[in-house]
Amino acid sequence: MSSNTGSCSQRKKISRRGEPMNLFRRLWMHFTSRLLYRMVVIYSLLVVTPLIVIISLFYFRSTEIIETKIRETTNQTLVETADKIDGNLKLFKQKADTISRSIFANRILKHENDPEIYALSDEEKTLYKEQLKELLNDEVAADEMIDAIYIFTEKGTMYASSGAVEVDSYPALTYIAHEVPGQLGWAFFTDHRRLMSAMEIKYDSTEKKIGLISIALKPQKVFDMYATYSNESFFIANSGNLILSASDINLIDTRLNLADDNETIVNKRTSLYSGFVYYSIITKKMLNKEIEDLAYFAAWITFAAWVAALILTIFVLRYVTNPLVRLARLMRRAEREDFEQMKGIRTRDEIAQVCNSFNRLIREIQSLIQEVYKTELLKKEADLKAIKMHLNPHFLYNTLESMRILAREAGSKEVPEMIRSLSKILRFSISPADDFIPLETELNLADSYLQLHKYRYKDRLNWLTEVEKELAAVKVPKLILQPIVENAVVHGIDQTDRPGIICIRAYERDYDLWLEVEDNGPGIVKKSTPGGLGTGLENVTSRIQIYYGREYGVTTENKPEGGTIVRIRLPITLEQEGDVQ
Repeated sequence: MSSNTGSCSQRKKISRRGEPMNLFRRLWMHFTSRLLYRMVVIYSLLVVTPLIVIISLFYFRSTEIIETKIRETTNQTLVETADKIDGNLKLFKQKADTISRSIFANRILKHENDPEIYALSDEEKTLYKEQLKELLNDEVAADEMIDAIYIFTEKGTMYASSGAVEVDSYPALTYIAHEVPGQLGWAFFTDHRRLMSAMEIKYDSTEKKIGLISIALKPQKVFDMYATYSNESFFIANSGNLILSASDINLIDTRLNLADDNETIVNKRTSLYSGFVYYSIITKKMLNKEIEDLAYFAAWITFAAWVAALILTIFVLRYVTNPLVRLARLMRRAEREDFEQMKGIRTRDEIAQVCNSFNRLIREIQSLIQEVYKTELLKKEADLKAIKMHLNPHFLYNTLESMRILAREAGSKEVPEMIRSLSKILRFSISPADDFIPLETELNLADSYLQLHKYRYKDRLNWLTEVEKELAAVKVPKLILQPIVENAVVHGIDQTDRPGIICIRAYERDYDLWLEVEDNGPGIVKKSTPGGLGTGLENVTSRIQIYYGREYGVTTENKPEGGTIVRIRLPITLEQEGDVQ
């Protein structure tokens, strides 16, 4: 028992594994069942395959070109940036020369260095200090890159612009100035992380040092000179690779480590003026971003070209296969006995030949059907004559029976009038006129029939007619309403003791003519005939369907409160007598 269970579960597992494959197979069969789909797939492969090859070659070649261009561009940008920075530093040299040669700086420094030879009164000393401070403030205000300007005497006395912070590294400034005599030396200082310069101030004649001038730059303004670079891609360092300036302030005063690998591209330029080393570093990741953008662009171009080719392919293939699709649709309709020829054949190719052959086949089938239809029509006309022969005696029998009952009960003066109405009805019924009459004539015949029964039922029978005036000329089959009215009298009025009323209506709905005969009798019980109607109603239905088809005919409805509504549906026709389509 256990072995059977195991084998059963194993078969279930195998069947579950096979379900995705079966689903894929069904979808593929459904997809390939359309000629258009298959041709679209084939044409798409023929277009996409060479397109992918071309785009791939373009991508790899463009990648090489882009990498070379990026290397050249970054190196050129580094040269331009380095020259820009050096140019700004040279301007600061000119500014330092201007200040150091000013009369205010010279008088104060000379007095501080040799007070006996260059004596100054207290008022003059105060005036020169104020004028020197004003000069320093004006120079700082004139250049937004300058943070402060300092002037030191040989004894270390400091004169500075307003708001200048104390300098903690005066000996280092002295060393920088001594290293490059007559030039403005630059170095990074840890106090406030500023880039500072220093230059000795000397006598004009003896070249004896009398002081020192220092210009401190704002770190952010230095960064702005190379702000076009992204973070961690540009650095200013000294010869020992100590970072003097960087976009990330936290990296200042740290050593620049250059990785010896293939993941970075390093461009280096040493300034002949300041001795600074400028570094431009590009990682492969940054380089690959440009290449990735190119790859996405190539992919989108491929996709857009494929979509454009697909749309054009579908448009062309639809034009080619549309006659075949229309032909297949007409063939399916022909299977449902809806025969229609294919129109709009403008070409003379093989597809057009097949379509023309189909049209010839449809014409032959229609011709055969027409012959069979004529034969059936002759048979139905014979059946219709037999139905008429049944209707007239049946009606005559009922009317004469009514007259017999009335005459037996009492001799009445109304008998001649009844006979006159009966004669009118019989004369109309058996006349050899056309089978289609105006609705107004049919309503007059129904009125004569009800008037004939009025003599028998007296006040138990009343009727009214509700007809839209524009429907009076509509053609209807002859004697189509009288059997319905007779049904209302026999199964409605005659079956109740209360006063009865019959309402005859005619109205239009959805371009069809609807006739209603409503009574307030007890209702009718449907017969066990194929249509569920009585003999009279079945005969009317047969006649209507012979003329117009199965969508037209007679329906009955028993009202919940009692009574019956019989509805007749007919097409609206206004042709001349006998010309009903």
